[in-house]
Amino acid sequence: MFSKYEVYTTVQSIYCYPDSDVLKNKLNIKEMHELKQAEEEITSLKQYMLLESPIKGRFTKTQLINIHRFLFEDLYPFAGHIRREQISKGETMFFPPNLIAQELDKVFAKIHSDNMLHETDRQRQIEHLSYIMSELNIIHPFREGNGRSIRELIRCIALHYDFSLDWSHVDRDTMLDAAVRSVVDDMAFCKVIVECMKTT
Repeated sequence: MFSKYEVYTTVQSIYCYPDSDVLKNKLNIKEMHELKQAEEEITSLKQYMLLESPIKGRFTKTQLINIHRFLFEDLYPFAGHIRREQISKGETMFFPPNLIAQELDKVFAKIHSDNMLHETDRQRQIEHLSYIMSELNIIHPFREGNGRSIRELIRCIALHYDFSLDWSHVDRDTMLDAAVRSVVDDMAFCKVIVECMKTT
């Protein structure tokens, strides 16, 4: 999604066509710009569908995986699957594949053990959402589509809190800056969330 913040690996990616940075896809598109355009069109439609009918769940790892599968199943074979290779963005190294599942379990266990879903104070709700976004961002469980999947899960939690989020209220650079800062500050998304929220 962010041209100056692309995923990269140090070796040939198992998810890309040989001698290429283009992700293997169900449409067999071999040109990066064509794939990005197709991805944008397909996922935008899927995101619109989710506005009408969010993927239900108990705010667990399974729900996040189901969101990812729904958004990308028409495009990528790895939709709904935890990534199997190390990836980085910019100077940020995400969690290695062998730790992803257990780290996701820790985050979602904390959501429930700390009773985050029962919080009634609006500011604390926003802080919880920022914390969850930050933790899921550094884990980066999928090979592609992490931001969109995480934001949809956060939108669902916000609905549980009885308010709506419209991510279009912030531009991509603002979201990117928050994502970069969230590596060291789990409250980095608070301002973004405030800008995107609207009372239901």
